[in-house]
Amino acid sequence: MKILKSWLQDHIVEKLPSDEKIEQALILKSSEVEGIEKIKIDGKGDTVFDLKVLPDRAHYMLSHRGVAYDLCAVLGLTLRIEKVVLPKNGKDISVKIESDLCNRYSATLITNIINTSSPEWLKNCLEAIGSRSISVIVDATNYAMFDTGQPLHAFDVNKVQGGITVRLAKDGEILETLEGKNISSKNITLKSQELIIADDKCPLALAGVKGGKKAEVTKDTKDIILESASFNPVSICRTSTGVGIRNDSSKRYENEITSHLVPKGISVFLEIIKKVSPDCKIGTITDVYKKLPEPRIVYVSHKNIESILNYSIPEKRIIEILNKLECKVNAKKGIYEIIPPFERLDLIIPEDIIDEIGRIEGLEKIKSVLPKVKTNHEFSKVFLITEKIKDFFIEKGFDEIQTRTFSNKGDIEVAHPVASDKAFLRTSLVENISESIRLSEKNAPLLGLDKIQIFEIGKTFPKSGEQLDLCFGISYIKKIKNKDQIIKGEIENLIKELEKEIGEKLNSKIESNLGYIKNLEKLNIKLNISSIKIEKGSRAKFISFSKEPFIVRDIALFVPSTVNVKDVEETIKKSIQSVAKELLIKGPDLFDQFEKEGKKSLAFRMIFQANNRTLTDIEVNAFMDKVYKDAKEKDWQVR
Repeated sequence: MKILKSWLQDHIVEKLPSDEKIEQALILKSSEVEGIEKIKIDGKGDTVFDLKVLPDRAHYMLSHRGVAYDLCAVLGLTLRIEKVVLPKNGKDISVKIESDLCNRYSATLITNIINTSSPEWLKNCLEAIGSRSISVIVDATNYAMFDTGQPLHAFDVNKVQGGITVRLAKDGEILETLEGKNISSKNITLKSQELIIADDKCPLALAGVKGGKKAEVTKDTKDIILESASFNPVSICRTSTGVGIRNDSSKRYENEITSHLVPKGISVFLEIIKKVSPDCKIGTITDVYKKLPEPRIVYVSHKNIESILNYSIPEKRIIEILNKLECKVNAKKGIYEIIPPFERLDLIIPEDIIDEIGRIEGLEKIKSVLPKVKTNHEFSKVFLITEKIKDFFIEKGFDEIQTRTFSNKGDIEVAHPVASDKAFLRTSLVENISESIRLSEKNAPLLGLDKIQIFEIGKTFPKSGEQLDLCFGISYIKKIKNKDQIIKGEIENLIKELEKEIGEKLNSKIESNLGYIKNLEKLNIKLNISSIKIEKGSRAKFISFSKEPFIVRDIALFVPSTVNVKDVEETIKKSIQSVAKELLIKGPDLFDQFEKEGKKSLAFRMIFQANNRTLTDIEVNAFMDKVYKDAKEKDWQVR
């Protein structure tokens, strides 16, 4: 959400501090600041803060007033008193609520409005935060929403037939929606669970989501019905998702706002419209609701606050923080009776209050204490079995892998898959191990591997139920005779050795170059922790490997028999690094050597790769030319 600094200032008594101080205060104690933009309005400098409001604070912080409120609490500033001026209650507009999904609905008749372009100050405020200016009426509703957090909507009263009814739609009813930014109007076929605003004839709007074309406000509109309402958040979320319309209004309703905001939104709208169109006439307000939310009382003990925060804080400071948060506080004998403001729907239980006290006081002041955990030091049978099997395969030179649980086929389908090829739970580990071997074979030259050995212990989900399986695979990079038979023999021997190691017959089978063992959790073996090798963690730093293609280059040299192989290797490395810097990622590795007529033939292999781009043959050839040149200077013959 974008917040304009000068708009914030309208809600705060003291002059706001520097942009840097505001940013720091918000980041440390309120919301993430995703960006800051310096702008000019009427030749004066201003600032737009782009905030990422956290879900638990969206009840009140999706507005300039809400952000100002939080900033005052964090920085110790004073929030201006909110003046709410409303018309008298009356019956200018007939309103009926026929669904419990609407908590409160207020409607006001306003006539004789000159619906021209908005004044510059109003345009500038809206455009600075990314909202386009349309007309006085529409801009005033948007300003009131961004100011208070309460969405509003205006209907052209001359296009409304009869009174206003808030009801559930009838299956098959059609609503032609208003056009929006980059969105043309469209017809929506309504469903019976969707809440709508209707007149006596047909739907006028999709409640809290989108207005309809029928009662649209245009440049010719002079008389309006102003709507300010409170709707069920789950209903709005379901409707907006279902019709594919997400906007500033639905976002605020989805995060739930108090119905006490309804009159505040109207008050701000009326204040603007009277300034812009002073000859307009404001009728009475129709305010319909069953019951307004009553003040919540939360009791918190001083002892509990200090215990949970692990921090000593005086009663005076606690009351000061709570007052800054607009809470009414009554402290007596170490117990605080607290009434949070209606907007703070997130303050419900004592822990919520304690969390707020800690946030404003500064979480950096709270000491970290490790909890005392009681344990019987018993390990699960499955843990011991899997660790024993891991020890076995690691000793045999295997590498453990972990692959995704989701697959493009299986017995159990996922309700909401993250991708089309991950719509099922896997029934076997074979496919993932096979794919990992294939990818490893491609990178074998880069890793200097002659043989690939990997294994995975993971859950599978066949029709019979969830189970824990083991799959391991072997692949030779170099060509060898009878490779399939050799691998099969190795797998058979590994299974026999593993059976001997754990002392039980395994439910095993061999598939090509893979061994597969099902239902590890059903193994009936007795193990204890002393049979498992648990080593201390390494401090080695992991650096992600490059996904760019690599290039392999070989060089063969004739050197005198007296020359040391290490000296040749070091010469080649220095030569390349002088021009290639970090691009030589492996080598030079000696892979062939023989002597002939007083000379040694040495063949080295090198692998080049960039981290963020694709290397070209021209670049690598230039590196090799440097090696050839340095070799000739030492009277070594390039073969």
